[in-house]
Amino acid sequence: MATLLELSERYLEEAERLKQDIACRSRLLPELLPEEQKAMEHDLRLLRQMLRETREIGNTLRHYYEPSYWRNRKYIC
Repeated sequence: MATLLELSERYLEEAERLKQDIACRSRLLPELLPEEQKAMEHDLRLLRQMLRETREIGNTLRHYYEPSYWRNRKYIC
């Protein structure tokens, strides 16, 4: 079983992979046909939301036991 710190590292590593994927797809966007661009823009919006949430969870886990750290109510009971 992993500790919260180990889990936070995994989340933040995944966030970096998502960031790279977003950058790669964004570079391809101008080369696509208009209907393909719409589909890619939708995918990019979803990936950006995933990136934001993955970072939030990773940071919450990293600092979970620090009393002064503000915890996002979306991710704790």
